[in-house]
Amino acid sequence: MATAFEYQLHPVSEILAGALMYPAGRIPELLQGYVKFTGSAPDEMAVVGQILPSEQGPRFRMLVGYCGQPSVGNDLLRPLRAPLKPQEDTIKVVSYLEAQATGFPPAPKPFPYFVTSLFLPELSDAAIAAITTATQDAPRRLRVMIGSFHGAVTRVRSSDMAFALRQRGYDVEVSSSWSAPQEKASAVRWVNALRDNLQPFAHGLYVNGLSETNDELVRAAYGPNYARLVEIKKKYDPTNVLRLNQNIQPGAGPRIIKKRSRSVLR
Repeated sequence: MATAFEYQLHPVSEILAGALMYPAGRIPELLQGYVKFTGSAPDEMAVVGQILPSEQGPRFRMLVGYCGQPSVGNDLLRPLRAPLKPQEDTIKVVSYLEAQATGFPPAPKPFPYFVTSLFLPELSDAAIAAITTATQDAPRRLRVMIGSFHGAVTRVRSSDMAFALRQRGYDVEVSSSWSAPQEKASAVRWVNALRDNLQPFAHGLYVNGLSETNDELVRAAYGPNYARLVEIKKKYDPTNVLRLNQNIQPGAGPRIIKKRSRSVLR
């Protein structure tokens, strides 16, 4: 529960932004290239990786935003261009507002979907292999979105606020949508199966990336901050009025959670 926010604004006029879309069938190579690039990216460079469906099979796209000199940004992006050879390159200098609108455009209409999240300190070869295998037998409307955690977000102590993901790594969001009710079960099953296969490499998760949740997942999201959040909940919301969220229940004391191989999302 937040009662106040304090923002520090920074002027941003134009940035280097856009997308690189690569041919289908090269997921392992492109994920490895993404890991290598983001591992040394400066604070000003943000790159989100996405695996998306196409008629030719799953394709990899990188959404790029660079808040610095465009010439420097283009130099930094060379490893994602020349060696990896994207089919589409829309990266250019645009206003910050335009970059936000084109990077994640709103859906034309609401649609049902199921999503889950994991935080991987390392996107290892084994994790890449699990993702690649899953995308070879995926629903028509799959999406795997991978965000790189680096820069200022990792230079805050995890105990300073509720958000506990304060180390370098990758936020992996797995989702699938459907157009007909009979497609829901297979879509949810695919998301859960990939989550299970990535769980051995995971340490925590992003709480806003969950369609369904339970006490175990909430504890995993807040990590070492969970017990302190329970005390705050007991003080300000002892009857659990604010519960239409990834709920922290008042009075739920700390306990040891054993890892399970099967999914806790159903």
